[in-house]
Amino acid sequence: MTLRTLSGRHLAQPRPRPPRGLVLLGVLLFALVLPVAARAGEPVRLVVGLPPGSGTDQVARILAESLAERIGRAIAVENRTGARGNVAAEAVARSVPDGNTLGAITAPTLVLSRHLFRQMGYDPQADLTPISRFAALPLLLMTGGTGPKTLPELADALKSRPASCGTPGAGSVPHLALELLLRTIGARCDLVHYRSAAGAIPDLLAGTLQVYVEGAVIGLPLVREGRVRAVAVTSRTRLALLPETPTVAETVPGFEAETWIALMGPRGMAEPLVAALEAAAIAAARDPAVVRRLRAISAEPVGGGRAELAATIRAQDSIWGPVARAAGVTAD
Repeated sequence: MTLRTLSGRHLAQPRPRPPRGLVLLGVLLFALVLPVAARAGEPVRLVVGLPPGSGTDQVARILAESLAERIGRAIAVENRTGARGNVAAEAVARSVPDGNTLGAITAPTLVLSRHLFRQMGYDPQADLTPISRFAALPLLLMTGGTGPKTLPELADALKSRPASCGTPGAGSVPHLALELLLRTIGARCDLVHYRSAAGAIPDLLAGTLQVYVEGAVIGLPLVREGRVRAVAVTSRTRLALLPETPTVAETVPGFEAETWIALMGPRGMAEPLVAALEAAAIAAARDPAVVRRLRAISAEPVGGGRAELAATIRAQDSIWGPVARAAGVTAD
């Protein structure tokens, strides 16, 4: 399977091999419920709210390739950035619910947007159909070469005297994860919000910034180069690529913070169509080749169904909404 450019979009083509098991079921159901005109050659659109090369985009392209194989249709990845992923999500919400437009939508868009924006043109939870939670992207808590080496050491340092702590943006998942951690351990930081890791890392190395929280997909190469130290990972379990780095939960029981990417469609999709896409997405996340590709970029496969996804959205809304309000963060 290859990716090629088609009118500015990247097209994931299905492999020319017959599917099996759940894959065959997905192809049959998908073919039955899609309009006849769509089967004439027009690809399915998978809309992504972050730019090409981002962690979310990399995960979305893995999803597109594997999903194309399982539904027997080409899938065009379309990057529509802006408003913290809401430009893409709203485009999906306003599309015809026939399966020809889907979205690889992130947790911040689905969970945080309603708490950060005073006015929105759509409701990210009411106007989208949950299909499957595909993969998760954990965060890394990083320090410079002369900083604390462990999370307990870092916690003690932050409690004794405030430090400068950086994030890739106010209201981002790393920011709110840091806010939650500080509240949990009873410490505080002078927060510095950067536009990207490119601005933060020089300050971290120079010692003017003591802590930086960033997605593992971005932080892992820096750790491997020896430029920064990974003090802890925010996922429930340790990363396969950083097995020596403990989780935050090993010091702060129950702590977990990560973003994730879900396959979503517009509201009003037919039940057989949702079921077919759900089965195909779950099969994709459980494919050993897909698992290897995801873990190579520090992502973890989830493979949750639509019920699990809907429950996760509700549960995390109740957690992160209060954190965002307490931090006084808005995106307007």
